[in-house]
Amino acid sequence: MLECLLQNRELSFREAFKISRYLAKSQTIWKIPAFAAGLAGLLLSSAALSPSWGAGFALLQQGTAAMGQGNAFVAEADDPSAIFYNPAGINQLRRPEIYVGTTFNYPDREFQGPNGVLAETNHRLYRTPSIYFVYPFHERVAAGFGLFAPFGLSTAWHPEWAGRYLTTFSSLKTYNLNPVIAVKVLNNLSVAMGPNFLWSSVELKRKVPFLIGPFQLPDGEARLQGDGKGFGFNLGVLYEPLTGVKLGVSYRSAISLNFRGDMDFRLPAALPPLPKIPGTAKLTFPPSVTGGISISRFPPFTFNFDVTWMGWSSFDRLDIKLQQAVPLNGVLTNTISQTKNWQDAWAFRFGANCRVKDNMKIRAGYIYDLTPVPDESFDPQLPDANRHIFTVGGDLKIRSLTLGIAYNYILSESRRKNNQIMLNGVALPPQFQANGRYKSNVHSLGLSASLTF
Repeated sequence: MLECLLQNRELSFREAFKISRYLAKSQTIWKIPAFAAGLAGLLLSSAALSPSWGAGFALLQQGTAAMGQGNAFVAEADDPSAIFYNPAGINQLRRPEIYVGTTFNYPDREFQGPNGVLAETNHRLYRTPSIYFVYPFHERVAAGFGLFAPFGLSTAWHPEWAGRYLTTFSSLKTYNLNPVIAVKVLNNLSVAMGPNFLWSSVELKRKVPFLIGPFQLPDGEARLQGDGKGFGFNLGVLYEPLTGVKLGVSYRSAISLNFRGDMDFRLPAALPPLPKIPGTAKLTFPPSVTGGISISRFPPFTFNFDVTWMGWSSFDRLDIKLQQAVPLNGVLTNTISQTKNWQDAWAFRFGANCRVKDNMKIRAGYIYDLTPVPDESFDPQLPDANRHIFTVGGDLKIRSLTLGIAYNYILSESRRKNNQIMLNGVALPPQFQANGRYKSNVHSLGLSASLTF
């Protein structure tokens, strides 16, 4: 019978009856924590399905002009994507303008275990859309709105890879609606603010081992789905102390979301089905501050330098509260806790553009993006590392239509996992750890079109 279980073939009536008797005598539920173990980490792996291209799971490519010049745009901010980068910049626009963009991302992540075992994430093309609209009411007042995905993540590993008991699939989607208003308080000083309405959904999967007394069954699967919403705000300042020199500062507040969802399980055929278990979790998306300078005193060139701080230290732990107690580490509990202890992170961005014709610009840049994930909580749901990002792009204006294109090559530093992932203060078994070396790179292509009226 054990052989047929391992081969995942259909059980005979006699074999199934033996397992049923064993379950009844042992009065066990074959350890739901096999599902619970690792779910805290899974919840994190959370827009359109899009991998994370900024520190942690931030998505920072929100416009092709910025994307082409290393995302150094907070002090230039001269198209509708300024709503994301620095909303004070929309006062530079003289006519109503609508902007539509999308970014295509092709990631390649690789794992190498201590015995030379190799695994790669599935090769998929992901897309992140954005839309902005700006309307100047007066030479000193402008308003607009943006709809974009400021955070996101998607990681899909092979279902039989070495870390399948930690994760096989993780997806976080976000959708942020951001209306803004900008006021020119002085001829060389604009300020702006706006609310942010954020919606998010998460889907996470992993394999679960089953050992029922002497019986080893094929792996099952645990899946967690949920959604949440939250509210925040953003501020922007744009100041031109000298002709051809602009200073910009942009702030985005933290946004806390209360996720509600269900855990459900796909079990081996020998076992009776389990009902879904409702649960909740709170996740805080971090605040950020970006400051920068833009220098256009040497035509046809404009040079930009930005520094961004993100307050990832707000993500110190993750607690999942379940409506039904589950056995974990030998005790029944309604709460699954995982310590994260993420750190605040910095990014340094350099970019330049050159107006080669009256209606054409070319752009280039570089980003050094530091990871917030410490060694002790690094895991394959988010194999995050310091990034080197190389960027190019350009714009072409045809009457009232502007077309933009940008390409980013994102190279993450190789990183070794040699820690112990813990839940409720207890280390997971060795087969859950997936220790080894992780490395990744991403190709990103951004396209945009904007139309003035």
